[in-house]
Amino acid sequence: MIEFLPQNDGNLVALNLQGKITHEEFEALTPMIDSQIEKDGGEIRLLLDLVEFEGYEDLHALWEHFVLVKNHHKFVKRVAVLGSAEWEKRFAQLAGQFALADVGYYEAGEMEDAIGWLCQA
Repeated sequence: MIEFLPQNDGNLVALNLQGKITHEEFEALTPMIDSQIEKDGGEIRLLLDLVEFEGYEDLHALWEHFVLVKNHHKFVKRVAVLGSAEWEKRFAQLAGQFALADVGYYEAGEMEDAIGWLCQA
């Protein structure tokens, strides 16, 4: 499941990914992200809570995620990843090497720190 968090405000897009994500969920998320980008002047900051994320339901879901990232990465200024597993930390570090956006990693209980960092600069 993908849901918007209450911290979603202005150009801060806060998402919680839980369980195994389906391609339909990424397809449904795309127009919402498009709307947020348009409303906020073409630039967003992204908070991804991956604490309860278990991966993708299948390769189609993974593909839809890649398509979403490919089509929207130039509109994202910063990404904060909240996680609790070593792979999530490594994912954030790897993404930081390739993303146009600044990428930061925060432990599960550090949401306020992550939001503070997202709102800087």
